Amino acid sequence: MNIQGIGSAGSLIDVSPAKSSGEIKEALNFKDLLLEALKNVNSLDQESSKMTEDFIAGRTDDIHSVLIAGEKALVSLEFVTEIRNKVMDAYQEIMRMSV
Repeated sequence: MNIQGIGSAGSLIDVSPAKSSGEIKEALNFKDLLLEALKNVNSLDQESSKMTEDFIAGRTDDIHSVLIAGEKALVSLEFVTEIRNKVMDAYQEIMRMSV
């Protein structure tokens, strides 16, 4: 029975030189990420509302896309709500710490 070593696994790791400071993009901070997520939730909600109004008014008959748009808006709202809850829990935990 011939057992091969795992020495070749090291070649799978990409080792590249560090980027110069000019190549590093500015990272978004947490506040900007949350604001972007809220804007995305708002746009999905508005799109869902418009599609629902169009369906009710008879301008479209594609119920599937209306339901999908509604679910996308709902899931994204639930996601942002969970992020908010986790942030609030973390803040409360930090405030309970004794220094």
